Amino acid sequence: MSEENIIKGTKEILLESEKLMKKSFRMIISFFTLFITCAILFIILQQNKFFIFNLNRTFNNVPSPLIAELFSLVFIIIIIVGFIVYVIFAIKFFQRREQNEADQIDSLAKYKKIHSAADMFSIVPIFLVIVIVINGFFFSFAQVEGVSMQPTFCDNDAVIIKYVDDYQHDDIVILKQNDLYLIKRLVAVPGDKLLVNASGVYINDVLIEDTMGNFYIAYDEIVIPEGYYYVLGDNRNNSEDSRMFGLKSEENMLGKVIYKISTNTCPIE
Repeated sequence: MSEENIIKGTKEILLESEKLMKKSFRMIISFFTLFITCAILFIILQQNKFFIFNLNRTFNNVPSPLIAELFSLVFIIIIIVGFIVYVIFAIKFFQRREQNEADQIDSLAKYKKIHSAADMFSIVPIFLVIVIVINGFFFSFAQVEGVSMQPTFCDNDAVIIKYVDDYQHDDIVILKQNDLYLIKRLVAVPGDKLLVNASGVYINDVLIEDTMGNFYIAYDEIVIPEGYYYVLGDNRNNSEDSRMFGLKSEENMLGKVIYKISTNTCPIE
């Protein structure tokens, strides 16, 4: 090979190396910028108990279907591996910037392999931002516990909930009662006329339920105030609901159920 061809080949390799380094720099900046964005969102959304990456969430305090737990576990593993790959990639990048031209040419093949591995994980922070935003601000998973919503929902049914600010009649909602999260149906919303006595629950003069049990909260005819709701379980004979704990404020509503993932059927117990 002539000296001219050698020089030409060397220039092409150095040009390829330079382009690869520029691309690597953009990848590193993009990855860690998105990763920091994810970390900020991650911290902010720790207040959302149904956030699948909530560090304080356990099945005992926030019932969650297995699919959500597996997804969060697998994704956390991918995040950790991706972060490690990019830390190594960044170290190799800055080490390579300090090399002379001859060493850059000799190490190009090895660096390409590291670059390919990093490129494969470059989608991770993008996907993570999408998952965090969707799960933290729009939708999440939940799991039904108990029989209070039979036959609509069975014990251990997995559902998808949507975070909303506006609730309507017959919405099925996830709400907080003391330290528990319950699933109930909205039977009365702000502006409805409510009457509760020994004969039953009346909404706008219509009898909704006549099973009251021994202990219930009676209401003389009132208009439900703004921001409050009256909820009942579909399995009226086996449900702790507004008959026992009264009106629930919108602050205690976590969202409404929009989809049942499970295909279970169950008779009323």
